[in-house]
Amino acid sequence: MELTELWHFPRPELARAYLATLNAGLVTSTTIFAPRRTGKTVFLLRDLKPLAEGEGYTVVYGDLWQTRQTPGAALVRALEEALEPHSLLEKVIARLRTPVKSIKGKAEFAGAKLEGHIDLESDRKREMSDTALLLDALVTELTKRRPVLFLVDEAQALGRSKESEEMARALRTTLTKHQRRLRMLFTGSSRTKLGHVFTNANAPLYSAAGTVQDFPLLGDDFVGYVARRFKESTKRKLDIRAAREAFELFGRRPEPLMEAVLALMMSPTLAFSEAIAMQQRKLARTENHEGTWNSLDATERALVRICADDPSMKPFAKATLIAIRRRVGIEDLQATHIQKALGRLAEKTVVAKSPRDVYEFENERFADWVRNIID
Repeated sequence: MELTELWHFPRPELARAYLATLNAGLVTSTTIFAPRRTGKTVFLLRDLKPLAEGEGYTVVYGDLWQTRQTPGAALVRALEEALEPHSLLEKVIARLRTPVKSIKGKAEFAGAKLEGHIDLESDRKREMSDTALLLDALVTELTKRRPVLFLVDEAQALGRSKESEEMARALRTTLTKHQRRLRMLFTGSSRTKLGHVFTNANAPLYSAAGTVQDFPLLGDDFVGYVARRFKESTKRKLDIRAAREAFELFGRRPEPLMEAVLALMMSPTLAFSEAIAMQQRKLARTENHEGTWNSLDATERALVRICADDPSMKPFAKATLIAIRRRVGIEDLQATHIQKALGRLAEKTVVAKSPRDVYEFENERFADWVRNIID
């Protein structure tokens, strides 16, 4: 067993629930949302992937976070890595990547002869078309062997540009074409941007992945698990109550709590409260809440403050409009101004209206920061 496995908190029931949903046949794909660093990726790779492989799936994992400008390249690369042993198709792919201005290629794949001249300096549309065709060819080859579960992490990148949207449409076509042997699970950390890809009426993957579901965040059972591992490793007890409070303070993200626990392990004399404070200072530096706040205009700030105190606010209600007018000092502020400000906040991924008809912060820690601002 790897040492990191000792600290992995398994979620087998959740993995079984997602896989059972996809196996049932009612849907061929689904989408889950959770803020970044709340355990989605670890869950996909450590819990869902091995379970699906045990049930006969070839599991493909593609992370679009670090290739947000070119999601197609990440998807193709993920599919290539899943193709083992090396096939004729992979050899064709290698030739397509030959670093010359143009190449001629001839091959036979799936009974069809492929021959032609490919200009590698062709326009963007041709490049996107080639990538889409390659993606479909890779999926075709993989699904011939075994059913495929394609995990696409940080899928909001598919709505980042026109090129990205074209790749999303290609995915939709491929999913429809191979629906008997292909299942897909998308994740994302921006509810607003996921809406641009999956739920808005003009979204490229509209209805293809059903409604966007909230990913269940880790809870007290995770904190208890960490406390037990801490005791086994150090023979010391972790203050469970303080750990639970810290975990909530960190937005139920496992990494800050684990780093605080690691600090305690490395410095036995360090107080838990100081280890937590260290993590808070680190998060404040990396998340730059003040910079986000400074980027907002007066109306946006007023809406953010009200939303932080009351997520179920009615932004167009008379009382809300009067309160915002007082805050910004503009007596003729109208509902249209509020509507435009809400649109800007959604585009900036600060606040957006959720399917539950409440206004939610994309980053709950920013909401906490706003609540503590002194007028």
